[in-house]
Amino acid sequence: MKFTITRAVVVLALFVSGSVAGIAQNNALFGTDHIPELKLTIRQSNWMHVLDSMKLQGEGMIVGSAEIDGIKYPNVGIRYRGQSSYTYSGDKNPYQLELNYIHPDQNHQGYRSLTLSNALRDPSYLREYLGFSIAGQYMNTPKANFIHLYVNNDYAGIYVGIEPVDADYLERRTGDAWTALFKCSPEIGEGKNPEGCKQNTFGNLEYEEDANCYLYNYNLKEGEGWSDLIELTRILRDEPQRIGSVLDVDAVLWMHAFNNLTANLSSYSGQHSSNYYLFRDAQGLFQPVIWDLNLAFGSFKNTGQGSDLSLQEMIELDPFLQQDNVTKPLISQLLRDELNRKIYIAHMRQIMKEHFKRDAFRKLAETKHAIILPSIKKEKNRYYSDEDIANSLDKTIGTRSNIPGLVTFMNDRVNYLKRLEAFTVVEPVVISADAAKRKKYDDAEMDSFTISVIADKLPKRMHLYYRFQDDQPFTMVLMEPKPEDKLEDGQGRFVSRIVPSAGQSSIEYYVMAENAAAVSFYPSDYRQNPIRIALEDLN
Repeated sequence: MKFTITRAVVVLALFVSGSVAGIAQNNALFGTDHIPELKLTIRQSNWMHVLDSMKLQGEGMIVGSAEIDGIKYPNVGIRYRGQSSYTYSGDKNPYQLELNYIHPDQNHQGYRSLTLSNALRDPSYLREYLGFSIAGQYMNTPKANFIHLYVNNDYAGIYVGIEPVDADYLERRTGDAWTALFKCSPEIGEGKNPEGCKQNTFGNLEYEEDANCYLYNYNLKEGEGWSDLIELTRILRDEPQRIGSVLDVDAVLWMHAFNNLTANLSSYSGQHSSNYYLFRDAQGLFQPVIWDLNLAFGSFKNTGQGSDLSLQEMIELDPFLQQDNVTKPLISQLLRDELNRKIYIAHMRQIMKEHFKRDAFRKLAETKHAIILPSIKKEKNRYYSDEDIANSLDKTIGTRSNIPGLVTFMNDRVNYLKRLEAFTVVEPVVISADAAKRKKYDDAEMDSFTISVIADKLPKRMHLYYRFQDDQPFTMVLMEPKPEDKLEDGQGRFVSRIVPSAGQSSIEYYVMAENAAAVSFYPSDYRQNPIRIALEDLN
């Protein structure tokens, strides 16, 4: 009976917090088959003026109540957020919602806060949602979903709800809510820093002699780590060959690949080196988190060099943009390395193949657009006309902002890239990657992992990345070539024997095949799902 009572209490607590498994499955906040309904109630009659004042002062939240899919939460914190997306006295401003503003443990399905984006400069309403959906398959990215927002029972419109990058995010991703987290997206004004500091650096990770200069370009959101961030910038400048000891280089190359492919210049790649976070992962490496994607897919057009680009210049954006720009060391220093350049292009090619091949992107965009279109038409304060919204996938909208049609822009961009030499070279193809099993009737049990890889298209090197526990960094070894008569012309076989550390009996691994011109990874989703094998599987 004691067990039964305890269990009932736990279930009741979960139900009250909105975290019951059934609710999470059927009405998941960030699910793909459900658009949540969020109702905010604010008692102050002049609440818009109060929120404007708090936004201008840069602090404070108004207390109201929230209801998410019928579950009510009292005493939540509400404020406006954003930089260019915020408008004083605007009718459709972006919001930040803190369910735990008064009650520390109040949450919805485990989420204690929520960011609401208002689709500024995006007549399709899809850029942010699709951007996070695509990027999230390759790098550490917040979850996102559409949300119906009501304020005091008035329909405010359809927003994009985004998982905030905060202590809870770190806990979910790393298991450590107190690790260092920096926001590298300062309030962008004129870029004026105090005398003695470099000017117009924003979040570009240039090294500063005066440590105080970092305070104007980076915001430490969680944990401790100023000295580590400063050391990161020093190594970028002075010892780029050591950058892998403090930075997850592969994750950064994925970020650069996504930003360049989608012409997302409201990012590190563009004018202000903005809209990303850095956090220290379980291996002690800084890792980026991409942020604010409403201006992706060509909606923001300034690289920081000259005036805004034309639509055609955006379509033909150099895949190696900023490679020679010393004020963008996170690009220029990484792409000086030939292997990093190959990896970067391989990442761009993979995103192109998996999301922009034939009509895949059009079908996805049209499907999502059809789902949200009825909700968009109900908005009283939307930025765009019915005609603009209907044409937003294929036609340029606006005479000044010139927001390109989402689908046609990406079709033209991908077609342009595919014609460039970097994307026409033949990449190596991994045919198989296996671990040797114990032979039949062999008395000796396997005590190590002998991994064999066969690849096509003239592989010259095979890089094996392995680890014994998921909280360890991957170790890279070059596999030994093993000529084999049975292979066809252009194919190669590579072998490595990995002896596990004491007490270890399983391994995670992936491989990177390299030929003279390109690289490729196996499995393709190696960051999320490396190959896992235990010794017991081999015996």
